[in-house]
Amino acid sequence: MNEKSIEQKVKRLGAIFSAMVENYNTFDSVWKNISLAREAFTIMKELPMVVEGEYATPVEKASILSQMLDQMEETLTPRFCIEVREYIHSLNADDESNNEELTQLRDFIDESFPMEEYCKKYSKILKFDPIERTQKWEDVIYDVEQECAEILKDEPKGMGFCFSYWSTKRSVLEKYGISWKSPGSMNPRVMFD
Repeated sequence: MNEKSIEQKVKRLGAIFSAMVENYNTFDSVWKNISLAREAFTIMKELPMVVEGEYATPVEKASILSQMLDQMEETLTPRFCIEVREYIHSLNADDESNNEELTQLRDFIDESFPMEEYCKKYSKILKFDPIERTQKWEDVIYDVEQECAEILKDEPKGMGFCFSYWSTKRSVLEKYGISWKSPGSMNPRVMFD
């Protein structure tokens, strides 16, 4: 890979990472980071282990990828995030935080590990629909979220929005052949606003 190609890829990464931070800090936009992270990860794997002026070691490269994952809701695309975390591990096997997150994601997709036990082990207060652990869910979630955003674009995002969002999401998921229970359905004793 020549210097010009590296420079172009680094410039694109900068734009991607800026957009990811903005999405993460904008209500109801974190889902947009799924496609951005996929593109960024492809670029990061193509780049050499050292890029002068950007990162000096594989450990620093791993750190950049960890920061990328900080801008995501990893349980939306756990298999993709596992792939990223395994790559991070190959660059920095001593990163205990990454190793712990990797174990947690592997447990998340392990459908033989009951959801209630997963929640207890990882101190998750809210139960979730086990369908969220499946490959089928992961394959469609970006499109589902995109469609929900379009349907709800004019809906006020204040108190009570979660109920409109969940109802819309349930309807859109049904079009993909997925029956989903919202956090409200899974946690009937919890007050949501």
